[in-house]
Amino acid sequence: MKKVFLMLVAVGAMTFVSCENKPKANPEEVVEEVTLTQEEADAEADSMIASLTDVIENTKDVNKLQEILEAVKAKAAEYVGLNPEIAKTFVTKVQNFLKEKGDVVKALVGDNAAVGAALASLTDFSADDIVSNFMSAVGDKAAEAVEGAKDAVEGAADAAADAVEGAKDAAAEKVNETVDAAKEKAAETVDAAADAAKKKLGI
Repeated sequence: MKKVFLMLVAVGAMTFVSCENKPKANPEEVVEEVTLTQEEADAEADSMIASLTDVIENTKDVNKLQEILEAVKAKAAEYVGLNPEIAKTFVTKVQNFLKEKGDVVKALVGDNAAVGAALASLTDFSADDIVSNFMSAVGDKAAEAVEGAKDAVEGAADAAADAVEGAKDAAAEKVNETVDAAKEKAAETVDAAADAAKKKLGI
């Protein structure tokens, strides 16, 4: 008994030491928050405008124009998630350039429906409306994610219930099979005993 007690004490001491040796979380360590400054948004807008200028004045590549317009929308959507007000200034800055170069841009686009739609999505609406639409889209995506997670949980619960019900049915079937087998065995034993008794009696 004493040996067992001493072994338990030793194990407890080892566990305590191992816990003490574990590195403790530094309370000063925090997850770096992603932020957006007005300067960053302005620099990105200037970069987009420079690319648009190169296409309009030099390459005349309508496919490249569409690519840049889609990049502007993607960046605006990203900025909406960080700071909607800064996102508005970003969209406004690019919008003003596109409107200033409106005739040249429209001439380059011509009858290309896809590029025309991309251009219209940035010039036919106010910056407020564009940002609001992006915010609504973000909200819809979040709602879809929550709904999807709820459906997944409900599906898992239903699957678990089905599994339990299936296990119960399988167990009941197994019990019934065992009982039937036992009955058959007992009947065979009784028949065998009866036959043996008849033989002894010479029947």
